[in-house]
Amino acid sequence: MASQTLFKRLRAIDVRVWAALCASVLLIGGVMWVIPTTPESNSFTFDPARRGFESARPIALNKPLQGSLVDGSDTDFYRLDSIGPVAAQLDMHLANDSTKLIPGLRVFDSEKNLIAEKSSEYVRSPGADIDCSFSAKAGMPYYVQVFSQRNTTGLYTLIVTTRNR
Repeated sequence: MASQTLFKRLRAIDVRVWAALCASVLLIGGVMWVIPTTPESNSFTFDPARRGFESARPIALNKPLQGSLVDGSDTDFYRLDSIGPVAAQLDMHLANDSTKLIPGLRVFDSEKNLIAEKSSEYVRSPGADIDCSFSAKAGMPYYVQVFSQRNTTGLYTLIVTTRNR
């Protein structure tokens, strides 16, 4: 057996061993692909303030708000308390400050019913801005969720403006 070449010895190894080795390499590669690669990726601490409806950060009309999504599971929630005494059309503009971020935006009413969603049309458009409009009732709070898609990260600016009907 010692007289065999290296190639013959490698060919003699059972195919199941080769399959196990290949599967291990693919598994390790897949895990490394999924783990976020941001400067803070070594510490998996989450910002608990803005991760749900209960702790949504207030947002004011006509004032830009800076935000950032630091890993693929990050999501920011904002609360729009009141639009005034009459119903109005609300326009939202999410300006993407990153060329890599693939943003998504959802709007919920006070009962946590989904009113508007802008996400699937942006999956193939990293760096895209989002514009969204919906009719808002007077005196009802609304919630806005900003999230990233496909494990992307980046900075954004959100502004909500109103048009009276």
